[in-house]
Formats: sequence, C-alpha cells, structure tokens
Amino acid sequence: MVIGVLIAASVVGVIVFALLLIFRKDLVGVDLSGRSLLRLYLHLASLAAIVVFAIGVSATIDWAMGSAFGGEVVYGRPPVVQLCPVGEKCADPEQIRTQYTHEHEQRQQQDLLRGLTLMAFGAVFWGGHFLMRRSVTGIEDPGSALRRAHNVLSTFVFGVGTVILLPVGIYFALSVALLSAAPDVYRQGVGDSLSGGLVALPIWLIYLQRIVRAAAA
Repeated sequence: MVIGVLIAASVVGVIVFALLLIFRKDLVGVDLSGRSLLRLYLHLASLAAIVVFAIGVSATIDWAMGSAFGGEVVYGRPPVVQLCPVGEKCADPEQIRTQYTHEHEQRQQQDLLRGLTLMAFGAVFWGGHFLMRRSVTGIEDPGSALRRAHNVLSTFVFGVGTVILLPVGIYFALSVALLSAAPDVYRQGVGDSLSGGLVALPIWLIYLQRIVRAAAA
C-alpha cells in the first residue's frame, strides 16, 4: 500500500509541476536551459531516492513490529475455520494456523531484506545526486526556484502519504487492539499502512517546516 500511495502522489506531483513548467514558466521561475534542466533532474532524482528510502524504512518497521507483536498483527489473520461439506475431509484448523505462521515468518524475512536493500540504495542514490548538485551549482540558495519547487513537491508527496496511510494504519491498529474477530473472519493487519504513515509523517513535517520558514523569510 505504501508503495502505491507514495508513487502515485509522486507521479501526480511531477505531472502538475511539468505542466506548470511548460505553460507557466513565469510562475515556477525555472528556465529550460541545459544547466537548469540538469539541476531539475538532480532535484527530482533526489526526491525519488527519498521515496525509495522511505519505502525501505517502512518495510523494516513492518519486520520489527512482526518480531515484537507477532505476524498476525502486522500481516493479518486469514480465517482458520472453514465450512466442511458433509462427507469431505477438510484441513485441520491447527494445520492452517501453522501454515499461516510459516508464511508470516517468510514475509518478515522478505520485509527485512527488502527494507535494508531499498534503504541502502536510496541513501547511496540520494548521496550521489546530492554531491553532483553541489559540484554543479555549489551551495544552492535555499530561496532558489528549484529548491522551493523541490520542497513543495516533496511536501505534497509525503503529505498525501501521511493523510492516507496514517489514519488507515491507526484504524487497523485500534481494530486489532479493541475489537475481537471470529475465527472464520479475515482480520486486516496494521503492516504497510501504519508503518508507511509513521515514516511519511516526519518527512512531511520537515519539508512543511522548510516551506513555512521560506515563506516567513
């Protein structure tokens, strides 16, 4: 879920920015010279690296919550009681629980591996583009048009992620903690949505603070 939300918000934000850049260059304040296009690419690539890093942190948090609270809390609990037609032999509920426990353990290991991989790639990718920005433009003015556009676009992306993922994740967490579900009912886990919201929230606040500070200057 977190991947879909952040990527969809990023695509929408980039499309809107591209349309403004094409039709309202005076509003965006960015020319289309080769140097400016390179700087634009470096800013967009840095944002993409932050998104990848955030997805990796979210996956790692899912792994940590699964280790602390159990796989059912994070990944959900499928129904373990099945209606068995007369004359047919159905799987034992305990066998079903064992199978789902094994699947949860596999998902935990996959989340850990995916999280560490995406975090490492995002950090290296962002670091490389940050150094390239420094070599091309030096220490960039915080009030420059591209820096302001980068902050606004990042605020939009992670703001959308926070607004969508965090309430859904909190709802699932409260549902697991306060509501009891029958064995034959599927229970949604808190994974992905809650971890994604927890990761998006501080990043959104950082970029929002930058916008407020720039507006007050």
